Amino acid sequence: MSGNLTDDSAAERRWLTALANGDQSAIGGIYELYSEKIFRFAYRMLGNRTDAEDATAETFLRVLKHSRDLRADGAFRTWLFRIARNLCVDRMRQHKLLELPHDAHYSGTEDKTALKVTVHQALDELPIEYREPLILCDLEDISAKEAAEVLNITVPALKSRLYRGRRALRDRLTEKKVHLK
Repeated sequence: MSGNLTDDSAAERRWLTALANGDQSAIGGIYELYSEKIFRFAYRMLGNRTDAEDATAETFLRVLKHSRDLRADGAFRTWLFRIARNLCVDRMRQHKLLELPHDAHYSGTEDKTALKVTVHQALDELPIEYREPLILCDLEDISAKEAAEVLNITVPALKSRLYRGRRALRDRLTEKKVHLK
């Protein structure tokens, strides 16, 4: 992703318009824009690389399936994350994935790696209603309004969950004797 929101929004509109007009190759452009963010979200939700890859692929298959109904009206990103979220929730219902995945790869020094692992474990221990807002807002930098739409809750409810989730995460890390700067 280019990092320039204006360029990304224009590219999104072009790809969505092309896809809605029957150009199925446009899914590649949409994939290029959003696959990394969707994968990161799914990975953080599921804690498992294989399941996250499956959820990411299924998300874009659903976009392709509904390509005729797409509109380039700015709500696409919210809809895309809602699809990914629903797929993750369904997968979590199928089997619990709360332990640290064996295939996780962290970079950095040993202390930094240990900290990342501890934070990942603490995040996984949180109830889903706290974990989802933290992942969307704090890790994926999605606005509170968009995150509330993805989770199908009000913005005040989202902010309440964020507050409680951050407090619960801080408490978990304190229990593990982790001190964040």
